[in-house]
Parts: sequence; C-alpha cells; structure tokens
Amino acid sequence: MDTPVCAEHPRSIAARAAQYAVVVIICLSLPVSLKAQSGKVCDIQGAFDRADHLLTLKHYAETRAILRQLRSCPHLPPIAVFNLGWLYGRTHDFHTALELFRSLRPDVPDELTHQYAIALSEFQLGDYSKTVEALKGLQSEGRLDSRCADLLGVSYSKLGLYQDAYTILTENLKRTPSDLFSYLNLITLFADAGHFGDAADTATQAVTAFPENSDVHVVRGATYTLMGELNKAETDFATAVHLSPRQASPRFMLALSEYKQGDFEGSSAGLRAALQSGIVDSDLHYLLAECILKIDPTKPTHALAELNRAIALNSKSVAARTLRGKLLLEAGRVKDAVTDLALAHRIDPTSRSAAYNLARAEFKLGKTENAKALFHQLQQQTGDSLSELSDQRLQRALAGETSH
Repeated sequence: MDTPVCAEHPRSIAARAAQYAVVVIICLSLPVSLKAQSGKVCDIQGAFDRADHLLTLKHYAETRAILRQLRSCPHLPPIAVFNLGWLYGRTHDFHTALELFRSLRPDVPDELTHQYAIALSEFQLGDYSKTVEALKGLQSEGRLDSRCADLLGVSYSKLGLYQDAYTILTENLKRTPSDLFSYLNLITLFADAGHFGDAADTATQAVTAFPENSDVHVVRGATYTLMGELNKAETDFATAVHLSPRQASPRFMLALSEYKQGDFEGSSAGLRAALQSGIVDSDLHYLLAECILKIDPTKPTHALAELNRAIALNSKSVAARTLRGKLLLEAGRVKDAVTDLALAHRIDPTSRSAAYNLARAEFKLGKTENAKALFHQLQQQTGDSLSELSDQRLQRALAGETSH
C-alpha cells in the first residue's frame, strides 16, 4: 500500500505552528465508496476532493461538515482515517486530528509518518514537551528523518532549550544540505537567541545554495536590518522583489528599508508601483501613509485616504488604526479618534503607540482617570506604530512568512 504524502515543512520555527499540509491520497486498494449508517453510499474520494477544494478557499466550516459526514461511515479503512486526520488538521481542529491519529495502529501508514503526525498535532496545540516526547523515541533509534528532526529542533527552541535545538538542527543540515527548511529553521533559531551574526552567516549559506529563492534574500535582509546594516538589507530586499515581483512581503520590506534610511520618495514610489501592479496588502497602504506624512506633513488627508484603504483591507490593523486615530485626534475629531485607538488597544494591549494615543484622546474627552491609568501603564514611554509594525514584520520575515 502506498504511503500518504507527508506534511510540508514550515519555513521556520514560528511558521511551523501556522502551517498544516494536506494528505489526501487514497490508495488503489481502498474502496471507492462505503455504505453509511443512513443507507447512503459514502464517496470517500469525492469527499476528500471536495474538502481539499474548500480548504484552498479557507471555508473551514463547510469542510468540517463534509468531514463529519465522512466520519459517520462505518468501517473506514485505516488509511482513510489517517487522511481524515490530516484534513481535520487543516481546518485547525487539531484535537480531533490527534484523536484520529491515536485511534490507529502505530504503523498506519508507517511508524515514522504516524509518529510525526502525532508530534505535529501536539505542536499545533502548543504542547512542545509532548512533541519532544513523541519524537525522542525515533531519535534514540536513529530514525529521525529531516522533517522530524526539524520539528524536534523547533520544539526544543520553543521550550528555550537552544543548545538542544542547535544540535538537532545543525546535524540535520549536515545530513540534508539541500533542504531549504533546515537552513531557515536554523536562521530563526539564531535570531531568536539574539545571535544575529550567526543568523546572517547561515542566511548567506542559504543564499549561496538557493540564489533564485526570494525567501532566503528576505530572511537575510531581515537579519541585516536587525544588525543595523541597512544598505545590505536593501540590496537583499531589492533582489527578492526582482525574483518575486508579485509577493507583498519583499515589496514592503524594501520600502521599509528605504524609509528607515530617509528615502521617503523612493519608498513611496516603490509602494505605489506595488499597489498599481495589483498587489493587495494592508501594510503597503499604511506605510505609504507614513511616507506621505514625511514628505508633506501638511497634507494629512492624503495619508488618511491610504489609511482608510489599509483598514478596509484589514480592519484589525493596529498600526493603521493607531495612525488614523492619531491624525483624527490632531484634527479635533476626538470621538472618532477614540473609536480607532480603543479598538487598536483592544486588539494589541502591548502596543505602546495605541495606548499612548488613546490616553491622549481620553484626556481630551475629560476621562482623566482612564488616561492616567494608560499613562501609568506606559511608564511615560510613548510608542511608534511604524517601529512596532517594523519589528513585527521583521519577526515574520525571520519566521518564514515571506510569501504573503
């Protein structure tokens, strides 16, 4: 019996929890249909195909309905139950996925894939200790493949066991020097530990191995940015844009790099070109608003127009809500400002910029106690929404989220 296709590697440590690949392979010996308890015939392959299609559209509720119907079919072949578990994982129902995997013999579809499925499910549920527990047996037996080694290293890192993570990931990279994900996971480990020089060196090795891959250029550019080497970062981001002109992340990172170096006109031009090319990304509009304010602070209405577009694309954009609230506050539209700033503060209570500007707005409305509480929370440290978004995007880049 053929083995189902296994999950794709996430591109880095933080990205691992955000991805869960599909396994929808029905072996030739698997019955095409089974009779359900209701008397209706279960079209297993058709159900999997429909579920896969709905998942590409992110229609999770509809997918779960199909999967529930499929679970009602009696005597599902073990391989179908395993694939059903993967599909539940793609709907982010990792508890059910884990339940289905654990209901099977440990050799379905084979011991390595079965244990990996359980470990990845535990990881998705945030139980990194159980992930390690699920994989250490394979490690002691010398049976870790690249995907399992990556997941074990990532889990060690999540637990703060950086030396263990380093050992696993470096050994895995030596065994599989052609595995892009091994490079990216190791880069993220170094960055998480604050070893940016090592991260940059590993990123350079990845660029050498995969010169036509835009992701590795973005990751190295993000590392250079954290090291303060903005010229090198800009070169990498420009290369990534050339390699993947339709991706939003390289465009944003290049414009951000230009902005940080004071080239507001160049940053603005790049952002406008990206938007005119049809790229849809809320943060591009937000950064363009920041550029507009730097180029001519006397025209806040132009910036507001871009912020309106940013929020229309992503109503939960803390950066866009915060900047729009600040501009509305400066225009005397205090109540409107509070609406934006209060929402931004609820979405991200750690945003100093949102809290600071909300405190200013509350004070103007006469809500001095609320304002004082917010100011006390800040301990007189204001915030900068662009710096906060920049940090978030850099971390996302290092986490491998470079294709969005």
